[in-house]
Amino acid sequence: MQSIKNALLSLFLLALMPAALHAEKITFLTPSWGAPPDKALLESFQKESGITVEIQSVQNKDLFSRTQIAAATSQSPADVIFLTQEAPSNLVAIDMMLSLNNLQSKDPLGNDLTGQEFWNIGGEQFGVPVYAQLVMMDYNTDRLKRAGFNTPPSSWSELKSMAEKLKSSGIDKHPIAMKSSDWSWYLMALSMGDPMFDNDFKPIFANKGSKSRVAMKMLLEFFSEELISPEIVAGTVNQHSIFWSGTGTFHQGWQGSIRIGNNAKKSKQAPHVAYMVLPGVGNTWSFPAAIGIAKFSTNVEASWKFIRWYTGKANQKSIYKAFGLYPSRSSVAAELNDEGLVDGYSQILAQSKKVNE
Repeated sequence: MQSIKNALLSLFLLALMPAALHAEKITFLTPSWGAPPDKALLESFQKESGITVEIQSVQNKDLFSRTQIAAATSQSPADVIFLTQEAPSNLVAIDMMLSLNNLQSKDPLGNDLTGQEFWNIGGEQFGVPVYAQLVMMDYNTDRLKRAGFNTPPSSWSELKSMAEKLKSSGIDKHPIAMKSSDWSWYLMALSMGDPMFDNDFKPIFANKGSKSRVAMKMLLEFFSEELISPEIVAGTVNQHSIFWSGTGTFHQGWQGSIRIGNNAKKSKQAPHVAYMVLPGVGNTWSFPAAIGIAKFSTNVEASWKFIRWYTGKANQKSIYKAFGLYPSRSSVAAELNDEGLVDGYSQILAQSKKVNE
């Protein structure tokens, strides 16, 4: 009889224990900008759900390599993984992501979530969209005016001439803040009007007289003439951090980047940053991101609850306010616009009509 009483007492005490003491735990592998920026919101989710979230923040290349190494031994590098636009070829292709079809059928995501088709491969949904960004450029309006220019450049040749004037006049030693990678070439080539591939996906960028060749030649001149800072070439900084630190007039940014550029707490360029429609033909592309569950995760249900929270209204708003990353939920985007928080809306709208991808 005493043993029965002891057992009942133990069960009673267990029921009274705080949820955190017997909570589920999941791991979230993400680049730095994917970590939830509002710690209070995250803490609230953990408290209400009883799920502890361990965030593992790594560089994107390390995220891919860690996941690929885990694939060799059928292990999960984490439960939840942040997916950038390269994820379909780097993670989905090696069968490391779980199809979300069953989870979605039981717990629909809502009809305001845009960009789902990018993450649907062969009828299987592998990611829940977090944001969708246009690759854009912004610039310091004040510096351009001091150099004698009242409007942004309408061609890349004009941009180069403006940059040379900014440099020679001592206004800006390195007036162009562009990425030291193939992305800058893509952006310039597309903007100049080169589709880079024909309708059969055959490369045409190397054709004699192509705009891609013109773009490559000009980009090399940007670097050789130090219109782009050598620090970017060395890899010690990227184009964003150097621009916000005060170097650069033209900045290779994204849809939402002026949200940071005009924040005096984060940027020395504030409050003079504005978007510009890309020069020339003006074509660009978009780069989406999502969040998914690793194929070998043993915490699928808890991971799904976290994903539902992560892509919910409150967290999407906090991500936009912290990083300027445009929300994937149209209802959230509409609310932000109604609140007057979407900066440069007319330029975003104009650029969105010039997409080649």
